[in-house]
Amino acid sequence: MNIKKNQVFVQLEIANWDNTDLPSSLFETCYSQREYENDIIEVHQVVDLGKHKGKSRYLIIINITQDLDNLGEEIDNPYIVKGP
Repeated sequence: MNIKKNQVFVQLEIANWDNTDLPSSLFETCYSQREYENDIIEVHQVVDLGKHKGKSRYLIIINITQDLDNLGEEIDNPYIVKGP
């Protein structure tokens, strides 16, 4: 097995908790990091950065594990920008 591990940091701002479901937001954040169908995405940590201009700010630390020998199909993910 040829395993590649990566860690990414995503900032999340929540302006209105009445309209926000944190688990759904975390799921969407994780999904936005998937490149291949067999990627394993895990939330490593959620860090409360406090409030700024009335918005709650969080840093989401995500671990991504890929088996380079078995990536699966590439996901057409509009959140991921491919190189030139």
